[in-house]
Amino acid sequence: YPEQGIVYCDDKPDNTFNQEGIVVVNIIVDKAGKVVSAKQGKGTTISDHATIQIAIRAAYKANFNDTERPDKQVGTITYRFKFN
Repeated sequence: YPEQGIVYCDDKPDNTFNQEGIVVVNIIVDKAGKVVSAKQGKGTTISDHATIQIAIRAAYKANFNDTERPDKQVGTITYRFKFN
């Protein structure tokens, strides 16, 4: 499943909005390991729309292992934002 096989994520979300908390992103990963859907998930503690969008954009840039698993896999990525 995705949480077991992350390989590469080039975009670490910056906390430029001075928010502290958690953004949970629900993802769907295709067979090639590409995130094809990313949406705010349950458990998110930040209400700032801009910060949530930073996490969603970062999730789309994550790549996972190419697998022999089903065409689509569902998982989550949790981003923790802290004051700098």
